Amino acid sequence: MENTTDTRENYRATIAQTGRKEFTLSKMLEYGFWPKNLPTPYEQQANEKPEDFTRRQELLADLEKMAEQLASLYKDRSDIEKKLGKLRKEYEHTWDIERIKKDISQIIMKESIERRAERKKQRELEKKLATEKRAQFMADNIIFIGKGYSGAMQDKNTDIEKLGLLNLPVVNDDKELANLLGLEYKQLRFLTYHRDVEISDHYYRYEIPKRSGGLRKIAAPKTVLKNAQRRILSEILEKINISDTAHGFISGRSILTGALVHQSQPRLLVNIDLENFFPTITFQRIRGMFKSFGYSGYISSLLAMICTYCERMPIEVKGQMRYVKTSERILPQGSPASPMITNIICRGLDKKINALAEEQAFSYSRYADDMSFGFNKEPDSESLKNILFRIQKVVYSEGLRINKKKTRFLRPNNRQCVTGIVINNEQPGVPRNWVKKMRAALHNASKLAETGQLTQETKNEIAGMAAWLKAVNAERYEKLITESKKIESIKIVNNP
Repeated sequence: MENTTDTRENYRATIAQTGRKEFTLSKMLEYGFWPKNLPTPYEQQANEKPEDFTRRQELLADLEKMAEQLASLYKDRSDIEKKLGKLRKEYEHTWDIERIKKDISQIIMKESIERRAERKKQRELEKKLATEKRAQFMADNIIFIGKGYSGAMQDKNTDIEKLGLLNLPVVNDDKELANLLGLEYKQLRFLTYHRDVEISDHYYRYEIPKRSGGLRKIAAPKTVLKNAQRRILSEILEKINISDTAHGFISGRSILTGALVHQSQPRLLVNIDLENFFPTITFQRIRGMFKSFGYSGYISSLLAMICTYCERMPIEVKGQMRYVKTSERILPQGSPASPMITNIICRGLDKKINALAEEQAFSYSRYADDMSFGFNKEPDSESLKNILFRIQKVVYSEGLRINKKKTRFLRPNNRQCVTGIVINNEQPGVPRNWVKKMRAALHNASKLAETGQLTQETKNEIAGMAAWLKAVNAERYEKLITESKKIESIKIVNNP
């Protein structure tokens, strides 16, 4: 018989060499405790597929979860047994069942109240943490810009490829936008939130007389907003290609280049004015314009907020001035970005009318909301009516309207003007009555200078008129421009 001590020593040596698990498995195999048709754990691991490994990890996780639940149940059972033991000890010498029921009921009620209070406290804590987390998220992210304007804020998809083709800066979030526009983040939040009633208005509002009569409402942005609009103009808008027929507010083009598109003394010149041009261009259209460049609905909404405003009425409430909105958000006439926005939005209009001009052999130019059409050969009444109908159809299809009261049909026997420039002379010029007005202003300024009553306001008016003449035809009006320079050089005498 084999010595038991020797056998134990051999087992210990084998376990030390192979490991306890490996030794146990070998003995199970040796004595037939491991089924022959079942692979060993090592064989299973060697042949294990990725999906088998994933499943094994899931089973281990489930096992761990079950173990935790069992531990919790044992703990609850232990607590219950302790309470029962305490109750048995407390009531082992009494047979007053009613007293026992009453005491146990009170204990249960007390514990129930304590548990409810604890759960309520936990819920309040969770609610407080959730509120603080949301408040922090809202402080770090612009998620709402006002009722009626936040519809596209969930769209965060930026078309980087499209922006690259247009050579535009990629802007993925509000932090990057603030950096692009040179704004502090809190300034961007302030400028991009619409309020129906404001205490502080972002615009200086005033009216100027129109050349055709009446008053034109101007909203000039204040410094911070104006600088942001200028950055939008330089970084984005000025990089977009504009129609060749647009001549307003574009480098290298002017009212003069627009007038020179048309032949001197055309057989017929038709001038058409677009009605309520700037107010027709809404927040939604401007947001759509930025989206067409490749910006997300989120960024396009923020850009559109900076580029638009709404008409407001000042109302004093309890001694404090408030500004109440009287319109939806539209394009302001005093913003540095507005003219280029109109040119971009009118690209479709210009393209369609250009095609019509080539087909019907007439010239076309547009300066902001002034459209001019020159016919070197006057069409018959029916043809002209058809052309004007088609022009109107194009204008309406672009969401614009024609001010029919301002439509003018000018022939060579009329004074043919394009944006204030007379074209039915050998050289472009200004109307004669305007020249008379300029001469009268120069004469009056000279008289005022002699008596020491010339004001800076009068000098500025003279300088503005001279700049207009210089822009139209400096050579033709050289004498008047020279006289205006003399007035401008006169020093103002401050009378006591």
